[in-house]
Amino acid sequence: MEKPPKKLKKTPTKSLKKTPSKNPKKTSDAEKISSKFKAVPRRKSSLKSIHPKKDRAPARTQAESQHRYYEDLGARIAARAYELYVQRGQEHGHDFEDWLEAERQILPKEMLERS
Repeated sequence: MEKPPKKLKKTPTKSLKKTPSKNPKKTSDAEKISSKFKAVPRRKSSLKSIHPKKDRAPARTQAESQHRYYEDLGARIAARAYELYVQRGQEHGHDFEDWLEAERQILPKEMLERS
């Protein structure tokens, strides 16, 4: 019969714990943090970024500008039509007439300002 293999003797390993030095150096929290995060020098590039900055609002297109203008114009006409309604004594049934009169009053002014 075969003999079982001999068991190897384990040698004691050295402790992984560090022994405290006699004069420990005290470090502040800021030094601990700064030692973890070291600044990495960046390469200076003479080329400007070709990508637009994300925090800038995109330029409005002509269609968007016109849309905003006509929304504002419609709001001013509606406000003037309401004033005419109130001047009439808030009499119902004349809303279309009030709207047309408000357009007659506001649109000529707008055409002069835009030209």
